[in-house]
Amino acid sequence: MEITEIVFPEPLIAPEKLRPSVRTLEPPAPGHVQIAVSAAGVSFDDMLMRRGTSPGHPGFPLVPGRDVAGTVEREGPGVTGLGGRRVAALVERGGWATGVNVPAADVVPIPDGLSWEQAVSLAYPGVLAWRMLHEPAQVTAGQTIVVPGAPGWVGTVLVQLAGLAGARVIGVSSTRQLAECEGLEFEPIDHWTEDVPSRVAAYAPDGVDAVFDTIGGPNLTESLGLLKPGGVLVSYGNWATRDLPRGAHLADLERLGDPRVVVADTGPSPRVLAHVLALGIRPFVAGPYGFGEAGRALEDFENGGLVGRVVLHRNSSARP
Repeated sequence: MEITEIVFPEPLIAPEKLRPSVRTLEPPAPGHVQIAVSAAGVSFDDMLMRRGTSPGHPGFPLVPGRDVAGTVEREGPGVTGLGGRRVAALVERGGWATGVNVPAADVVPIPDGLSWEQAVSLAYPGVLAWRMLHEPAQVTAGQTIVVPGAPGWVGTVLVQLAGLAGARVIGVSSTRQLAECEGLEFEPIDHWTEDVPSRVAAYAPDGVDAVFDTIGGPNLTESLGLLKPGGVLVSYGNWATRDLPRGAHLADLERLGDPRVVVADTGPSPRVLAHVLALGIRPFVAGPYGFGEAGRALEDFENGGLVGRVVLHRNSSARP
């Protein structure tokens, strides 16, 4: 299969200089399938990969992209019954391409009614959000949590999953973004105009059960201060220190020296992916952008302020 892919050839390449390249994708290995990709997501990981600051960075050149949605084009030896099916999958990298080979065990069917873009908007963010909620945080009905960046690429999914678990959600962002989250249920706090700790204390005088922090840096101390005794701070990003060398964020976490702080596991889980896609929660898509607009999509993501997931679409040239 001849595919088009977006390559980061070197560290810190300017987004506007990204260009599609063409190559031949080898046939799928035993136990793998070849997916003709219709949509791929843009994530925090891609931003760190461009900078060369992601933990375990594989080196350059590399093709970013942590999740895909598309059609199984070809089955490798030992695989049957998946040809022609609409599927989604998480990958370590390489999703920004019109074709990928992935283990057959990692693909899950896309439910009827979900478009390619919608499936991707729920894929990697959904697995990450579900695992944060139900593994380290173990959020249950009646608890209260804080979600900084509630309108963001993970936040829009996290808020809905928390609601399904019966938790009360306090969402933190700008007034404009909070206003654009129609249909999401949370108590809003504008971090630009309001004092977040005092506003959280008004909602939860004894502290909250969990905070899901994507900011890092100085915000970690504030997030930790919002917790009740026995609460959990789950860190899944470091916007504040994204330009610092690899390991800076982990060093910040270690300096806190608090056992209530945990780092989210971003590994794939087909079981969780299938579960999230089947829940019927609302997808929030910022875009979509055509694959040829990957540079602009990444730049818009890095600039922030969008609601939902930035998505690359194979057949789209639409500009949001």
